[in-house]
Amino acid sequence: MPKVLFYAGTAFCFFVALASAGEVAREVQDGTLAFAALPASSRAAWAIAVALIAGLASAALFLRMASLLAARNLFAALVSVVSVAGALASLTAVLLLQWRLIAVGAPLAEVHLAAFFSLGFFVSLSALSLRPYFSIQASRVLSAVVFCPLPLFALIMLQEFYVGASRGPLPASTPASQVFFAVQSILFFAIAIHSVRHRHLFLEMTNLRELLDARVDPAGHGRPIGDVAFDS
Repeated sequence: MPKVLFYAGTAFCFFVALASAGEVAREVQDGTLAFAALPASSRAAWAIAVALIAGLASAALFLRMASLLAARNLFAALVSVVSVAGALASLTAVLLLQWRLIAVGAPLAEVHLAAFFSLGFFVSLSALSLRPYFSIQASRVLSAVVFCPLPLFALIMLQEFYVGASRGPLPASTPASQVFFAVQSILFFAIAIHSVRHRHLFLEMTNLRELLDARVDPAGHGRPIGDVAFDS
């Protein structure tokens, strides 16, 4: 992984963590939800650009973790790649819809709301799919925190279906959404700290041929152990 991309991804993980914490404070104080360029302001274009760059840089870290996980748990790695791709596609759709919403107004509000929920689902699934990686390389706390976003997102969707549907481009602020953003803040902050502490895992080259070579027992006169280096 290139150093520039790694350090950019780490910095933007810190940024996402701070932005999520600020969103929790905003919801508690004002009772409204904001995301990127919404509510509209004079800095909408800059907000959209920064959100897109932050998403790209953070996704690069998630994909690197998925590549490190592939040798041990290929299924989880594939789910991670699909989830990160879905999250990045949903984020791009949300930001493009925000750009058009500022120009044309309400007709795209419902489409933006659906895209926003799609983004929340894929971000939550991305965190959960990387749990095998966090359980090996990180702490038990982080591997437990990744369980939280998806149930919280399911609770938000249940409130949308059975309590009251949101009207507008963003969902209504609820205690579930506040806890969801708080968990995202903790999660991204922990991922940034983990990346800095284990930067050698992200920066060093991965030789896929070595992953397929059999391990050799030095005390067993060259006797191979298992079939491949990372057999489970």
